Amino acid sequence: MMQQELLLPTWPNLNDFTSSIFDHKTPYDQEIDHFVVDGRDFSCSFTSPEDSSVVSSNSYDPSMILDELFDLTDSCNEVQICSEMDGLETFTRGDIDDICEWINGDDIEENSPSHLTMEADGWSPSLSSESHHNSSVFSQAEGAMEVDDQLTLIHLLRAYGEAVENGEKELAEVIVNSINDKSSPLGNTTQRVAYNLFQSGESQGEYLREESSKNLASAFTVLYQSLPNGRFAHFTANSAILDSIPDDAGLIQIVEFDVGEGIQWPPLIEALSRKQKAVKLTSIRSEEECTSSCWNFDDTKKRLLSHAKQYGLKLQIEEKSIADVGSELMRMKKRGLGREWLVFNCMVGLPHMGRRRPRRSVDEFLKEAKALQASFGGIVILGDGEARENLSSCCGYASYFDGLLRHYQALFESLERNFPAYLAEARAAMESLFLAPFMCPVAWFQDWEETGKSHDFQTEMQLEGRKISLGSLLEAKEMVVEGENSYNVKIEGLGEREMVLRWKETPLVRVSTWM
Repeated sequence: MMQQELLLPTWPNLNDFTSSIFDHKTPYDQEIDHFVVDGRDFSCSFTSPEDSSVVSSNSYDPSMILDELFDLTDSCNEVQICSEMDGLETFTRGDIDDICEWINGDDIEENSPSHLTMEADGWSPSLSSESHHNSSVFSQAEGAMEVDDQLTLIHLLRAYGEAVENGEKELAEVIVNSINDKSSPLGNTTQRVAYNLFQSGESQGEYLREESSKNLASAFTVLYQSLPNGRFAHFTANSAILDSIPDDAGLIQIVEFDVGEGIQWPPLIEALSRKQKAVKLTSIRSEEECTSSCWNFDDTKKRLLSHAKQYGLKLQIEEKSIADVGSELMRMKKRGLGREWLVFNCMVGLPHMGRRRPRRSVDEFLKEAKALQASFGGIVILGDGEARENLSSCCGYASYFDGLLRHYQALFESLERNFPAYLAEARAAMESLFLAPFMCPVAWFQDWEETGKSHDFQTEMQLEGRKISLGSLLEAKEMVVEGENSYNVKIEGLGEREMVLRWKETPLVRVSTWM
């Protein structure tokens, strides 16, 4: 059987479709501040200053600052999320049929779609005119072909890593062409990983990203709730910060590697307001080119200041270089100013961030943070959304590349779990917006060359780990609903200073703390 090329659908109404999925016809059966995915309840409402008593995993959600957080600039071509979503109901089978009919217009005339068929111009929902017997035969045949294609893709991806490691550039290009013939943004997990790895920068990938960006805020909200990666990292980091603060500290200075949309800080602002601590948040100015982002520092600053004001917290926010931070701390020490507690926070590679930073920049920040921490005290936190510390023992680029592939295979699989087949387009939009920017083979190879195969931040800097509390572990397990899915949380590392979120056996996020 001649294999037909799987092309990206034109999706003339992609903006309308994703807007409907994210904003109005989500499969969640509650308001956006309390919705359910696959039977699991996610509570994300903002508590009032009077009701809020502890930093909880439930408070790690964009809807906590909904009115401010998603009021983005016009340059993002963004739509706002309505804060009033009363009366939403769960999807019925009829609703699903209506959506499929809406997507395909006049192509669907009656009844409900029974399966996806492969046509010359791409994937499209269509009616089954076959008998039940024929449908079963075709389904079995297609399933066998899908397994074969997936195995072939896995072998091709591994061959690509080996070719790059051996310096065989022409062979690597031939392999990429073969991979592209078998990848698809709407295929199985491996096909989608391969597509976002090699084709997301092509014209079809750019079109998908451009259309999807018109619903960035909505997609951000759903992704942050659907994947626990970001909430897990933020909760673990904020809990460690609160546990580390001395009673006599008057000012908490947070030095943030990449503040981005600022979603980590509202829960901590609430908690510190009850401790009557002043906070100074310093975002480190990026000096290198990184993946572009619609999140603007001034807008983030405005939202966080507004939230701090609501809770009566004295908050300063500024942007400067790490060298300027060091100079300022030295001047304050000479003048003998009040007791200050330093927090060096580095979150990198988390899915909702949708932007990558070179690993050399991460390493440089952590080295500077350790030097300042040794002189002025405080805590250093690293939330690694690619869990690359586990790859430091790789013997060559091929094994390093394979480790990253396993990581993203697990990440795509965990996202797929929350999005059934009829929401494939919405899932593809989120993968294009938030996951594809991290998946760049050229950047991966540069990271490998620059950081070196033996790089280990903890060993190199001789850091002492800070033990993570049992309470944080138990709450993290509850947050990811461990035992009811394939997520699991463990404390690892020397001195039990690292908490790891896994999908099955694959690490998704590592959060490490040092004092």
